Amino acid sequence: MGFASLYPFLRALSVEGTTVTVSAIRLAIAVAAASLLFDATAVVAAPFSLSDHPSQDGRCIGDNGVGDIDRSEKACLDQVGELARRVGAGLQLNFRNGKTRIYLNEEAKCQSDHADGCIKYQLTGYFPEHDLILMEVDYWKGVSWLLVRADAGDDMEIVAPPHYSPDRRWLVSVASSVGPAGPDDGIDIVPTMRSPSFKEWHYRTPDDGQWLYEFAGWEGNRRVKLLASSLSAPERKSPDQSSGRTANGA
Repeated sequence: MGFASLYPFLRALSVEGTTVTVSAIRLAIAVAAASLLFDATAVVAAPFSLSDHPSQDGRCIGDNGVGDIDRSEKACLDQVGELARRVGAGLQLNFRNGKTRIYLNEEAKCQSDHADGCIKYQLTGYFPEHDLILMEVDYWKGVSWLLVRADAGDDMEIVAPPHYSPDRRWLVSVASSVGPAGPDDGIDIVPTMRSPSFKEWHYRTPDDGQWLYEFAGWEGNRRVKLLASSLSAPERKSPDQSSGRTANGA
């Protein structure tokens, strides 16, 4: 789904122009670059990453990796202490309310010829300021992540390791890929603190979507900048121009 078709969806959630209302503050999706004719062979991501700008937020102490999928579970287990431990094929989380949950790897399915149902869980990040655990979920084709609140175990599925907003009240994840295989692509904006006035927001790109989005930074604490690339447009033009609207809603 390009900005032309994504825009009305965002506007439906809006109270002011292109602003997406997410709880008490406003976060806007802004196009950071013009559309480009996209060639899958031309994609150059950072090593072990889904994008050129992998998040370093939540990377555990002692983890020397730099990409999305080279994070160290050992470093995270060392850092979180009693919150988590590896028990064979299971990753056990011990929440602060006294409850426990085990995420069990499907090792046998991963070793079969077709690998249907193959899934592996790894502890790959921790946000101590907000007591959030980041888990990588590996499939035979692709990867996704879970953001888990350590107090009671509430979890949120996200598409990539998230980036903090400058005021650290929000985390945003953005991921795109070519084709329908693997976990969903999209955009996630979630609050770092639990609050009735702070609402999480999720968007999933349809399989036939013609635009790829990548995180490009923040403008203050209320606007997320995205790099938008077209899979089909042969000429340079702004995706919001193709919808007949400017980025500021005019």
